[in-house]
Amino acid sequence: MHTVEHLRHLFNYNDWANRRLIVALKSADSIRALEILAHLLITEKEYYERLYGKDSTGFDFWPQLPIEGCGELARETAENYEKLLRRFEEDGLNVTTRYKTSEGVEHENSFRELLTHVLFHSSIHRGNIMLKLREDGFEPPKIDYIIYLRETKYI
Repeated sequence: MHTVEHLRHLFNYNDWANRRLIVALKSADSIRALEILAHLLITEKEYYERLYGKDSTGFDFWPQLPIEGCGELARETAENYEKLLRRFEEDGLNVTTRYKTSEGVEHENSFRELLTHVLFHSSIHRGNIMLKLREDGFEPPKIDYIIYLRETKYI
């Protein structure tokens, strides 16, 4: 499997896991878990835009979003990454882009590095959400990668 194809697969898993958490949070009264989810999703969107050189100076990575807004944001962002990776060639992963952080600091990274960061960042925060749901007395959904593979293997 080529790297672009592998990244597409991982972004599909990312979307699957995010959607499972959105469904769970619709019936769980966990304000902090919802705040973390909103952060996770807005960060995915902002990094997609950074791929195209967006200046994130002053950007708020901790917005207050209702669960419905999280669902819409998750759909829109997953579609954007899917479209990007469908038209991507293997060499394109090494292309670099310049962008500014929320503090206004300019950086340059490859598409490969930024896409990998998005996946790791989201995984970390899904773990935070799972822990918060447990602390608040809710049983979180199973979102392990191996569960995704078992459930989607023949799709």
